[in-house]
Amino acid sequence: MTQDQVWGAQADEAERRRWFDPTFKIMAVKVLPGEHYVSTAGQEMIVTVLGSCVSACVWEPRLKIGGLNHFMLPESSSNDRAPVDKSMRYGNHAMEELINDLLRRGARRDSLEIKVFGGGNVVSSMSTGATVPIGDRNAEFVRRYLDDEGLRIAAADLGGQHPRRIHFFPRIGKVIRLFLKKDVERAVLNRELTYRSKLKDVPVEGDVELFT
Repeated sequence: MTQDQVWGAQADEAERRRWFDPTFKIMAVKVLPGEHYVSTAGQEMIVTVLGSCVSACVWEPRLKIGGLNHFMLPESSSNDRAPVDKSMRYGNHAMEELINDLLRRGARRDSLEIKVFGGGNVVSSMSTGATVPIGDRNAEFVRRYLDDEGLRIAAADLGGQHPRRIHFFPRIGKVIRLFLKKDVERAVLNRELTYRSKLKDVPVEGDVELFT
């Protein structure tokens, strides 16, 4: 599949989750777990809901484009803090897919502004049974990944006990974070438990390299 076909498929999928948001009076696109989306459309908002998952909102101020991902580490097969186990490679892939997508569209790596959100421990059952809850592992991973890559975090809202809804405006780099009410938590939790169970069967092979 060519890169144009990849972008075309991404755009088709995003179109199925596009609506006009009457509160912000702007077109919105929803990103689900395991996905990322890059907006070059100008007046557009990217939305996602996070429990223990993490999203990075990455903005290129020169081109006024940006993208958002939504990922969760699979359960680790080794020590929770092992730097190169399979679960870490999954997180690397999620970050690099988003950043590389922006770089392919003309973004400059040294210009990227990155804001990270999520990693909440919404309930104790979201712990994998390991010593570190999955929300904390996701938050720790994204901080360590960006530090290792020499990419500065412009803003972070990680951890805590509540799910969040993220509204990212790629044209101006603005992010609005809203904590969700208690009655929404169960729906977020159920979705993430379903997603986490699917990750057990997803192979993570090889490495993805960042363009310079």
